[in-house]
Amino acid sequence: MEADELFRAFYYSLGLPLRSVIEYKIRRRGGSPSEVFEKPWLLLHYVGLELGQHNAELVGMLFVDFARRHRVDPKVAAEALRNPEGWRKFAEYVRDL
Repeated sequence: MEADELFRAFYYSLGLPLRSVIEYKIRRRGGSPSEVFEKPWLLLHYVGLELGQHNAELVGMLFVDFARRHRVDPKVAAEALRNPEGWRKFAEYVRDL
């Protein structure tokens, strides 16, 4: 599985109500929900801005747990949604699985 596929599976696992709120807030800021798939590290940024940092941390923990179930090191997964460099390391890690 590629990193993008794993992230997409995680995102859709969040459930329709939460995804709807995230996507609404992104659109309200003038962005596009597709940005989250093009640049996954923006997810926590958008959630933090619109729904509070505590909710961003919760989504981050959910991602780490989801990735762990797919044999990804939790430390690598924790950095993946923080910045582009973290995402690059995550993608390399997933590619090597």
